[in-house]
Amino acid sequence: MQKHFIGGVIPGSIIAQDVYGNDGVLLIKKGSMFREQYIPRFIDAGVQEIFVEDNGTMTPQTINTIRKSLNIQDVIHEKTRTHAQNQIKKTMMKFKSVSNSDVQRIGKIVEDMIEQILDKKDFVFALTQLRSVDDYTYQHSVNVGVLSLIIGIDLSLTKEELKNLGMGAILHDIGKIMIPEEIIKKPSKLTLEEFAEVKKHTEYGYEILVQTDIEEEAARIALHHHEKYDGTGYCRGLRNTKIPLFARIVAVADVYDAMSNDRVYQKRFMPDKVFREITHLGDKHFDTEIMETFARHINIFPTGTGVILNSGHRGIVLYQNKLYPESPIVRVFLPKEQRAKRLYFDLDLSVNTKWSIKETF
Repeated sequence: MQKHFIGGVIPGSIIAQDVYGNDGVLLIKKGSMFREQYIPRFIDAGVQEIFVEDNGTMTPQTINTIRKSLNIQDVIHEKTRTHAQNQIKKTMMKFKSVSNSDVQRIGKIVEDMIEQILDKKDFVFALTQLRSVDDYTYQHSVNVGVLSLIIGIDLSLTKEELKNLGMGAILHDIGKIMIPEEIIKKPSKLTLEEFAEVKKHTEYGYEILVQTDIEEEAARIALHHHEKYDGTGYCRGLRNTKIPLFARIVAVADVYDAMSNDRVYQKRFMPDKVFREITHLGDKHFDTEIMETFARHINIFPTGTGVILNSGHRGIVLYQNKLYPESPIVRVFLPKEQRAKRLYFDLDLSVNTKWSIKETF
């Protein structure tokens, strides 16, 4: 932490202490990023010096501050997402039962989700980072629901079909309420016996759902979402179009979200690696048409992703280039010895082709 006169603070620096004016009014909070336009306001408020972090490297605090400032938009409202997650949590915490009233409440949430996604003229899914690993199952269910609906909309499903798809997608893991918690939350590799027990969640889920008012095609998502297009999945070993359409859709969404988030036994993969892994699997694990439909709505390098360029510079993705998905616009941070009057510059990789993304972090 260093004290600097206002005029000497480099734009992009992270403010190390809350800044107050002479009248005691808070001007800006600790952790915010300093911008040139703040200078007149600070001077008018009687502030001549502030403390800033020593930004010799691109710190996690710097990255998080910039990510917050980007205001990344979700395709559904935060209120809807939170409501859905809480409802799923309540439903799955019930011991071995799901009531028709639970199904009706989830159906209403799905209808809201469909309307909000349809309201987006050009939607690209932005995965919301999990608040905790303990809440993984509930937020995973919402993410899979949203992703599945995006695919379903692109495939021109009717609203009734979308509702059934969304309900089955959100409840695809409901059978896990029958699996012992010590297995579900085990932080190490499962034994063969434990994995055999986990696989039963597909049949348990179907048995639970068919006892409610949920439509059969929605219930079958729970039974078949781990089937693979080449027949190597479970629980029936179905192949190709023998796997119900809705289950083929949810299979892609399920694997993508699982790989993209921290789980009790495995850290998440970076977005570009997940994208390439999903598309590489192609018609081995997934229906190719569904996989390609899905790929159109997922960014290889989502906004907010940390990147390392071929020059060795570190940066963060600001915006996408729709025609050149592997060449986004990046905020590149300068090492200490290369700075003059700024900490960073913005670079369009689709124009400056000598620069490219080497890896992500």
